[in-house]
Parts: sequence; C-alpha cells; structure tokens
Amino acid sequence: MSAESVIGNWTLVSWKVVSEDAETDAFGAKPKGHLILTREGRMMAITTAEGRTPGDSDAARAALHRSMLSYTGKFRVEGNEFITTVGASWNEGWNGKEQRRRFRLDGDTLYIESAPAPSITSPGKVDFRRMVWRRER
Repeated sequence: MSAESVIGNWTLVSWKVVSEDAETDAFGAKPKGHLILTREGRMMAITTAEGRTPGDSDAARAALHRSMLSYTGKFRVEGNEFITTVGASWNEGWNGKEQRRRFRLDGDTLYIESAPAPSITSPGKVDFRRMVWRRER
C-alpha cells in the first residue's frame, strides 16, 4: 500500500471500540469527522460524538472535550501501517510522538485500526479502535 492511495479528503462513517466480547460505538452511531491527507505528507483529523450540545460552564466544556479528538502532523505509510508524527493535538501528551495505526483500503472505504492494548474503559480487558472513513468525491 502506498501513501498515494490514501491521499484525499475522508468523512468519518464509524468509530468503534472492539474487544474480545463486544463492539461499541465510541462516539455514538453517527459521529462526525474529517480526515485530510495531502500529497506533501500532512494530515489533519477531527472527530466528534453525536449529540453534542454547546457549553458555557466548565463542566459543559469538559464534556465537549471528552467527546472529541483532533490532531495534525506529518504522516507516512510503511506497508499496512499509517504513521503520524503528531505536531499539534487536543491531547498534549501526543505532541511530538508517533501514532501508529494499521489500515486497509477497499475502494473508497478506508479502515484504520489501533493496535490492541489494555482497555481504558474496561479494566482487565484488551481492546482496539476501528475507524471507518469514506472518500469524499
């Protein structure tokens, strides 16, 4: 797989958390999001949960923060891995680090998966994230 094959603009279709015994919608059944991949090797992604409401209070703004993800950086493709060196992110802990994801392309559908890891939502279990994107035409 080459970087050229994934260049373009993508719309988020779904974002699932997959474990050995369940598959759940991380941001609801109809999340919103866009992924932009340029020929120059730059990427930008934003995903938000369905059903978000504006927030004026600290608690409401914190809920908005928990229901989104966004980052940008330089990307490269190595085999079936999509690797981003994060330049700026909603999560300061990601900045300057690599995000490695497996991917596969099926026509205009891009599947991106994180590596299996100890679950942050289900202690004692292992899970991974699967995002499905559709190419914009």
